Amino acid sequence: MMKPPKDLANWLQKNLLNAVPMAVGVIDRQFDFVYANYSFEQMFGSWQGKKCHQVYKGQHERCDQCHGAAIFRDGKPAVNEEVGYNKEGRPTRYLKHTVPVTNDLGDVIYLLDMCIDITESERIRQEYQLLFDQVPCSVLVIDKRYRIAKTNERAHEMLGNLVGKHCYSGLKGRDKKCNECTARKTFEDGELHTGHHVWRTKKGDTIHLHVITVPLRGLNEAFDTVMEMAVDVTESMKLQDGLQFAHSFLETLVSTSLDGIVAVDVNNDVVICNPAARKFFAIRPDEKLQSQELRSMLPEGFLDSVIKGPQHVYIPDTIIIDAAGMQNPVRLYGHQLIIDGRYIGVAITIQDLSEIKRLEDEKLESERLAAVGQTVAGLAHGVKNLNTALKGGMYMLGSGLEKGNLTRIQKGMRMLERNTQRLSIFVKAFLNYAKGREIKAQLNDPIEIAKEVVEMYAQKAIDLNLKLDLEVSNPIPMAAIDYECIHECLTNLVGNAIDACRFKDNGGSRVILRAFEKNRVIFYEVIDDGCGIENDIKKKIFNTFFTTKGLSGTGLGLLMTRKMIQEHGGSIKLESIPNIGTTFRILLPRKHLPAIAETTASNPN
Repeated sequence: MMKPPKDLANWLQKNLLNAVPMAVGVIDRQFDFVYANYSFEQMFGSWQGKKCHQVYKGQHERCDQCHGAAIFRDGKPAVNEEVGYNKEGRPTRYLKHTVPVTNDLGDVIYLLDMCIDITESERIRQEYQLLFDQVPCSVLVIDKRYRIAKTNERAHEMLGNLVGKHCYSGLKGRDKKCNECTARKTFEDGELHTGHHVWRTKKGDTIHLHVITVPLRGLNEAFDTVMEMAVDVTESMKLQDGLQFAHSFLETLVSTSLDGIVAVDVNNDVVICNPAARKFFAIRPDEKLQSQELRSMLPEGFLDSVIKGPQHVYIPDTIIIDAAGMQNPVRLYGHQLIIDGRYIGVAITIQDLSEIKRLEDEKLESERLAAVGQTVAGLAHGVKNLNTALKGGMYMLGSGLEKGNLTRIQKGMRMLERNTQRLSIFVKAFLNYAKGREIKAQLNDPIEIAKEVVEMYAQKAIDLNLKLDLEVSNPIPMAAIDYECIHECLTNLVGNAIDACRFKDNGGSRVILRAFEKNRVIFYEVIDDGCGIENDIKKKIFNTFFTTKGLSGTGLGLLMTRKMIQEHGGSIKLESIPNIGTTFRILLPRKHLPAIAETTASNPN
């Protein structure tokens, strides 16, 4: 096992007892406390000049059944579950691991107590689970007779109660050891082994697992049990067999993590590059990754930013280039490694985003296809209504001619003329919608687009005695958007908001266009205190050719707006309360914005 660096070893010697998350105290043969760490004081309070029964039990006399006295006599470690009082005087139940401390002659001169508050065990388990939530697996401890000694909760839920059963029987339903047994290989050579296994769940289902077995070594490097981890290692592991177990597990965790982990020391040498990172970078297992090569694969300046600080550098969505020149979408997290206030290197975590990107693309495509289907449905609905109106006009005209009724003839002609006009407007608008225009994204200022729309409607708002405001809290960096498309979307929404204020019975008073960016998402909000939208209308406002403007409207404005926003990789949402007002909210995530067009278009500004 690789020795820890000298500075780490020094730190462990000076600070280990105060760093461990358990109460540690030392008592002498007179049962007086001679040392206790910070966690002990936090749990039991003051200990100086006190005996163990005073601190633990709050009593003046020694306990009737003193476990410490027995250990002083026989020198054997012991684990006991006890009930005492914490520093607030409240009853507390705790597990106490007592280890004898001997001199060169083998005499027990001190007892080292390590106490864990059982009432806090669930909190500790949850924190431990969160620590390892990126490596989900089921965990079993197997002894040399191939009997399952322990299982974690995930294994118990999936496989049932297997404690005491042979692993080949409980997991596979066999009556003898498996030829491919990885636990047997680890018992034979004391090394880490991996393999593919088929297990049977408690429901009788067959499942396939990638299994890793490692020895659980004691302080003398001997071991008589192995830990077997299968597939999902996000379930937390219980801390067992002291710090040696934890250290062995963390080494295994790094080597088997699905996320890439790279560590660079103070001399800029790559000291850790786990198998997942080697896969990301297309580096052979026997090839050493050089720091200069690592810099070229990571985003420009990322490694230097981590080294120089701040202590944490996070890029949620970026690209790395592997040794073969291939681009891979990843999430990067860089962290400075500082021990005792001194910088000793950096660690970088790499998470694969290729599957997430694929799912996001499929989702966007599904939304686009859904919009096409809704558009076709709306077209059919609109044509059906116009067809009904035309049939009504023909009926009036035909019946008037048949009966020689001039009034009916004139009414039928007016109906035909009016609905023919509606059909012409509808068809022209739909053709424009269907044809659309190619998105030509350029770097544009999102706020400038909003300013121009407000300026365009300023005079109309004054004429209608409405207040039209633009609210911008902070500048928004340039973004890859089509100026004309976003301008048209905001024009549609602001125009609708002004009309909504006109239609309000008691007179609307204000329309607000708000632009801001949050978490790399550009927001536009158009807010009015107009007549609002009824619930039945809200359900179909984006799905049909719906209009409240009679012959002057086609119902395509919001459909066009939604289409252009979706082509920008964004979405539009609606909130409205009748007689209170309406908010249309456009969200444009930067990571989904279209690529900048190769041919530079003239800036509308």
